[in-house]
Amino acid sequence: MRMTVPTPLGDIAVRCHGAPGAPALLLLHANPGDGRDYDAVLPALADRHRTFVVDWPGYGKSTAPDPQLVTPERLVEAAERVLDALAEEQGVREIAVLGNSVGGYVACRLAEGRHAGSVTALVLVDPAGFTRHTALTRWFCREVMGRPARARRLVVPLARAYLGRLGTPSSRATYVRARQLPRDARRLAVHCAIWRGLADPDCAVADPAVLDVPILLLWGRRDPVVPALLDGRRAVRALPAHTVRVLLPTAHEPYNERPDLFLRHTLPFLKDPPAAGPGRLRPSRPRRR
Repeated sequence: MRMTVPTPLGDIAVRCHGAPGAPALLLLHANPGDGRDYDAVLPALADRHRTFVVDWPGYGKSTAPDPQLVTPERLVEAAERVLDALAEEQGVREIAVLGNSVGGYVACRLAEGRHAGSVTALVLVDPAGFTRHTALTRWFCREVMGRPARARRLVVPLARAYLGRLGTPSSRATYVRARQLPRDARRLAVHCAIWRGLADPDCAVADPAVLDVPILLLWGRRDPVVPALLDGRRAVRALPAHTVRVLLPTAHEPYNERPDLFLRHTLPFLKDPPAAGPGRLRPSRPRRR
């Protein structure tokens, strides 16, 4: 089942999976990409949750009449419209939110905004919003990845790096979609607008330490976009002490690269978020056989 949510940025496509009576879960993807990036873990998530998969404006089945309007701040507003529509049309009053990269940033903002009372838990996967704003990071976001002429040459090599080993059908399909981006002017414009928005000083979680929901923070140790040693450590210091923190042997999208390992941590947390104990950003250990 699919629903369409009108927003000022365009019509957002939301795929709906799972049984109506199950706990609700919202999936927010990275930039670039679309909701299909979660396909490797979606069956397991939807088996236990009523799962709603968003395509950001300009990606997947969603529209973006004016790509320049698609910034991280406006994605927060668009996601709020999605939650409003889920409450009105699907009867969803409480929902956990799982977000990667800019999707993780939006997830945090939802949990501290006007929908704070309806967000029951957060799964943050290498989230944006914890990068230190310096002259170098602002230049990279605005003048390198934020300019179509330059981003067109870099988006594919960067995707190859942040997707890791391409050992799953899902990661390979995501890479194929990334390779098409330089030839799609509208999608490329959306991609660049979001990158430029990440350089905005206001693009930050207002006060992560007061997020009053259970949080699972998953970070890829080999992430070249938001490195664990920099952004990951800043997130650990900023997020509440009750946050469960796990360092994974992956790059930027662990649900694509190691879906089995991703689910090993995510499913138990979502089953009973309050029962999860806090911890440092610790490596995930392989199970003994």
